[in-house]
Amino acid sequence: MPIPEFKIEVGAVPGLPDGAMISFNGPIDARNIKVFETQMNGLLGRHYRRFLLQMGEVRYINSTGLAYLINFVETIQAAGGALVLFNVQPKVKVILETMGLVELLRVYPSKAAAVRELKDALKPAAVEAPAAKKTSEPGAIRRLFRRLFGHPDDRKL
Repeated sequence: MPIPEFKIEVGAVPGLPDGAMISFNGPIDARNIKVFETQMNGLLGRHYRRFLLQMGEVRYINSTGLAYLINFVETIQAAGGALVLFNVQPKVKVILETMGLVELLRVYPSKAAAVRELKDALKPAAVEAPAAKKTSEPGAIRRLFRRLFGHPDDRKL
């Protein structure tokens, strides 16, 4: 059951008609993942494809939350979208770094830097420097995560 005080706020991103900024005020874990998932799927249904996650109040994310984010990122990237995180708490950043997820779940120190990244992603591919960023094979992070933690459907909530 979600914790009663867990709230998600959604706002627009100026200059990105398909952009949404999402802020949380609690952990992303098994107790509230359904609230998060419902909100994000609703945004996808309204054709949002670029997401800024404001993580300033997220002091904890567990494997359930990470699994959802990995699946969500892969889904929106396949649709030409992107997801970035900013204002990430140190404990959460350590989790992301330890799991090797900072390349997939890109982390920025500020909202301005995150917005710049999403806007730059709108530029035509011909403008990008060739092979500037190392990209992993589609689904590689998901397979690694499942090898470490098992399939999300197999875990008890």
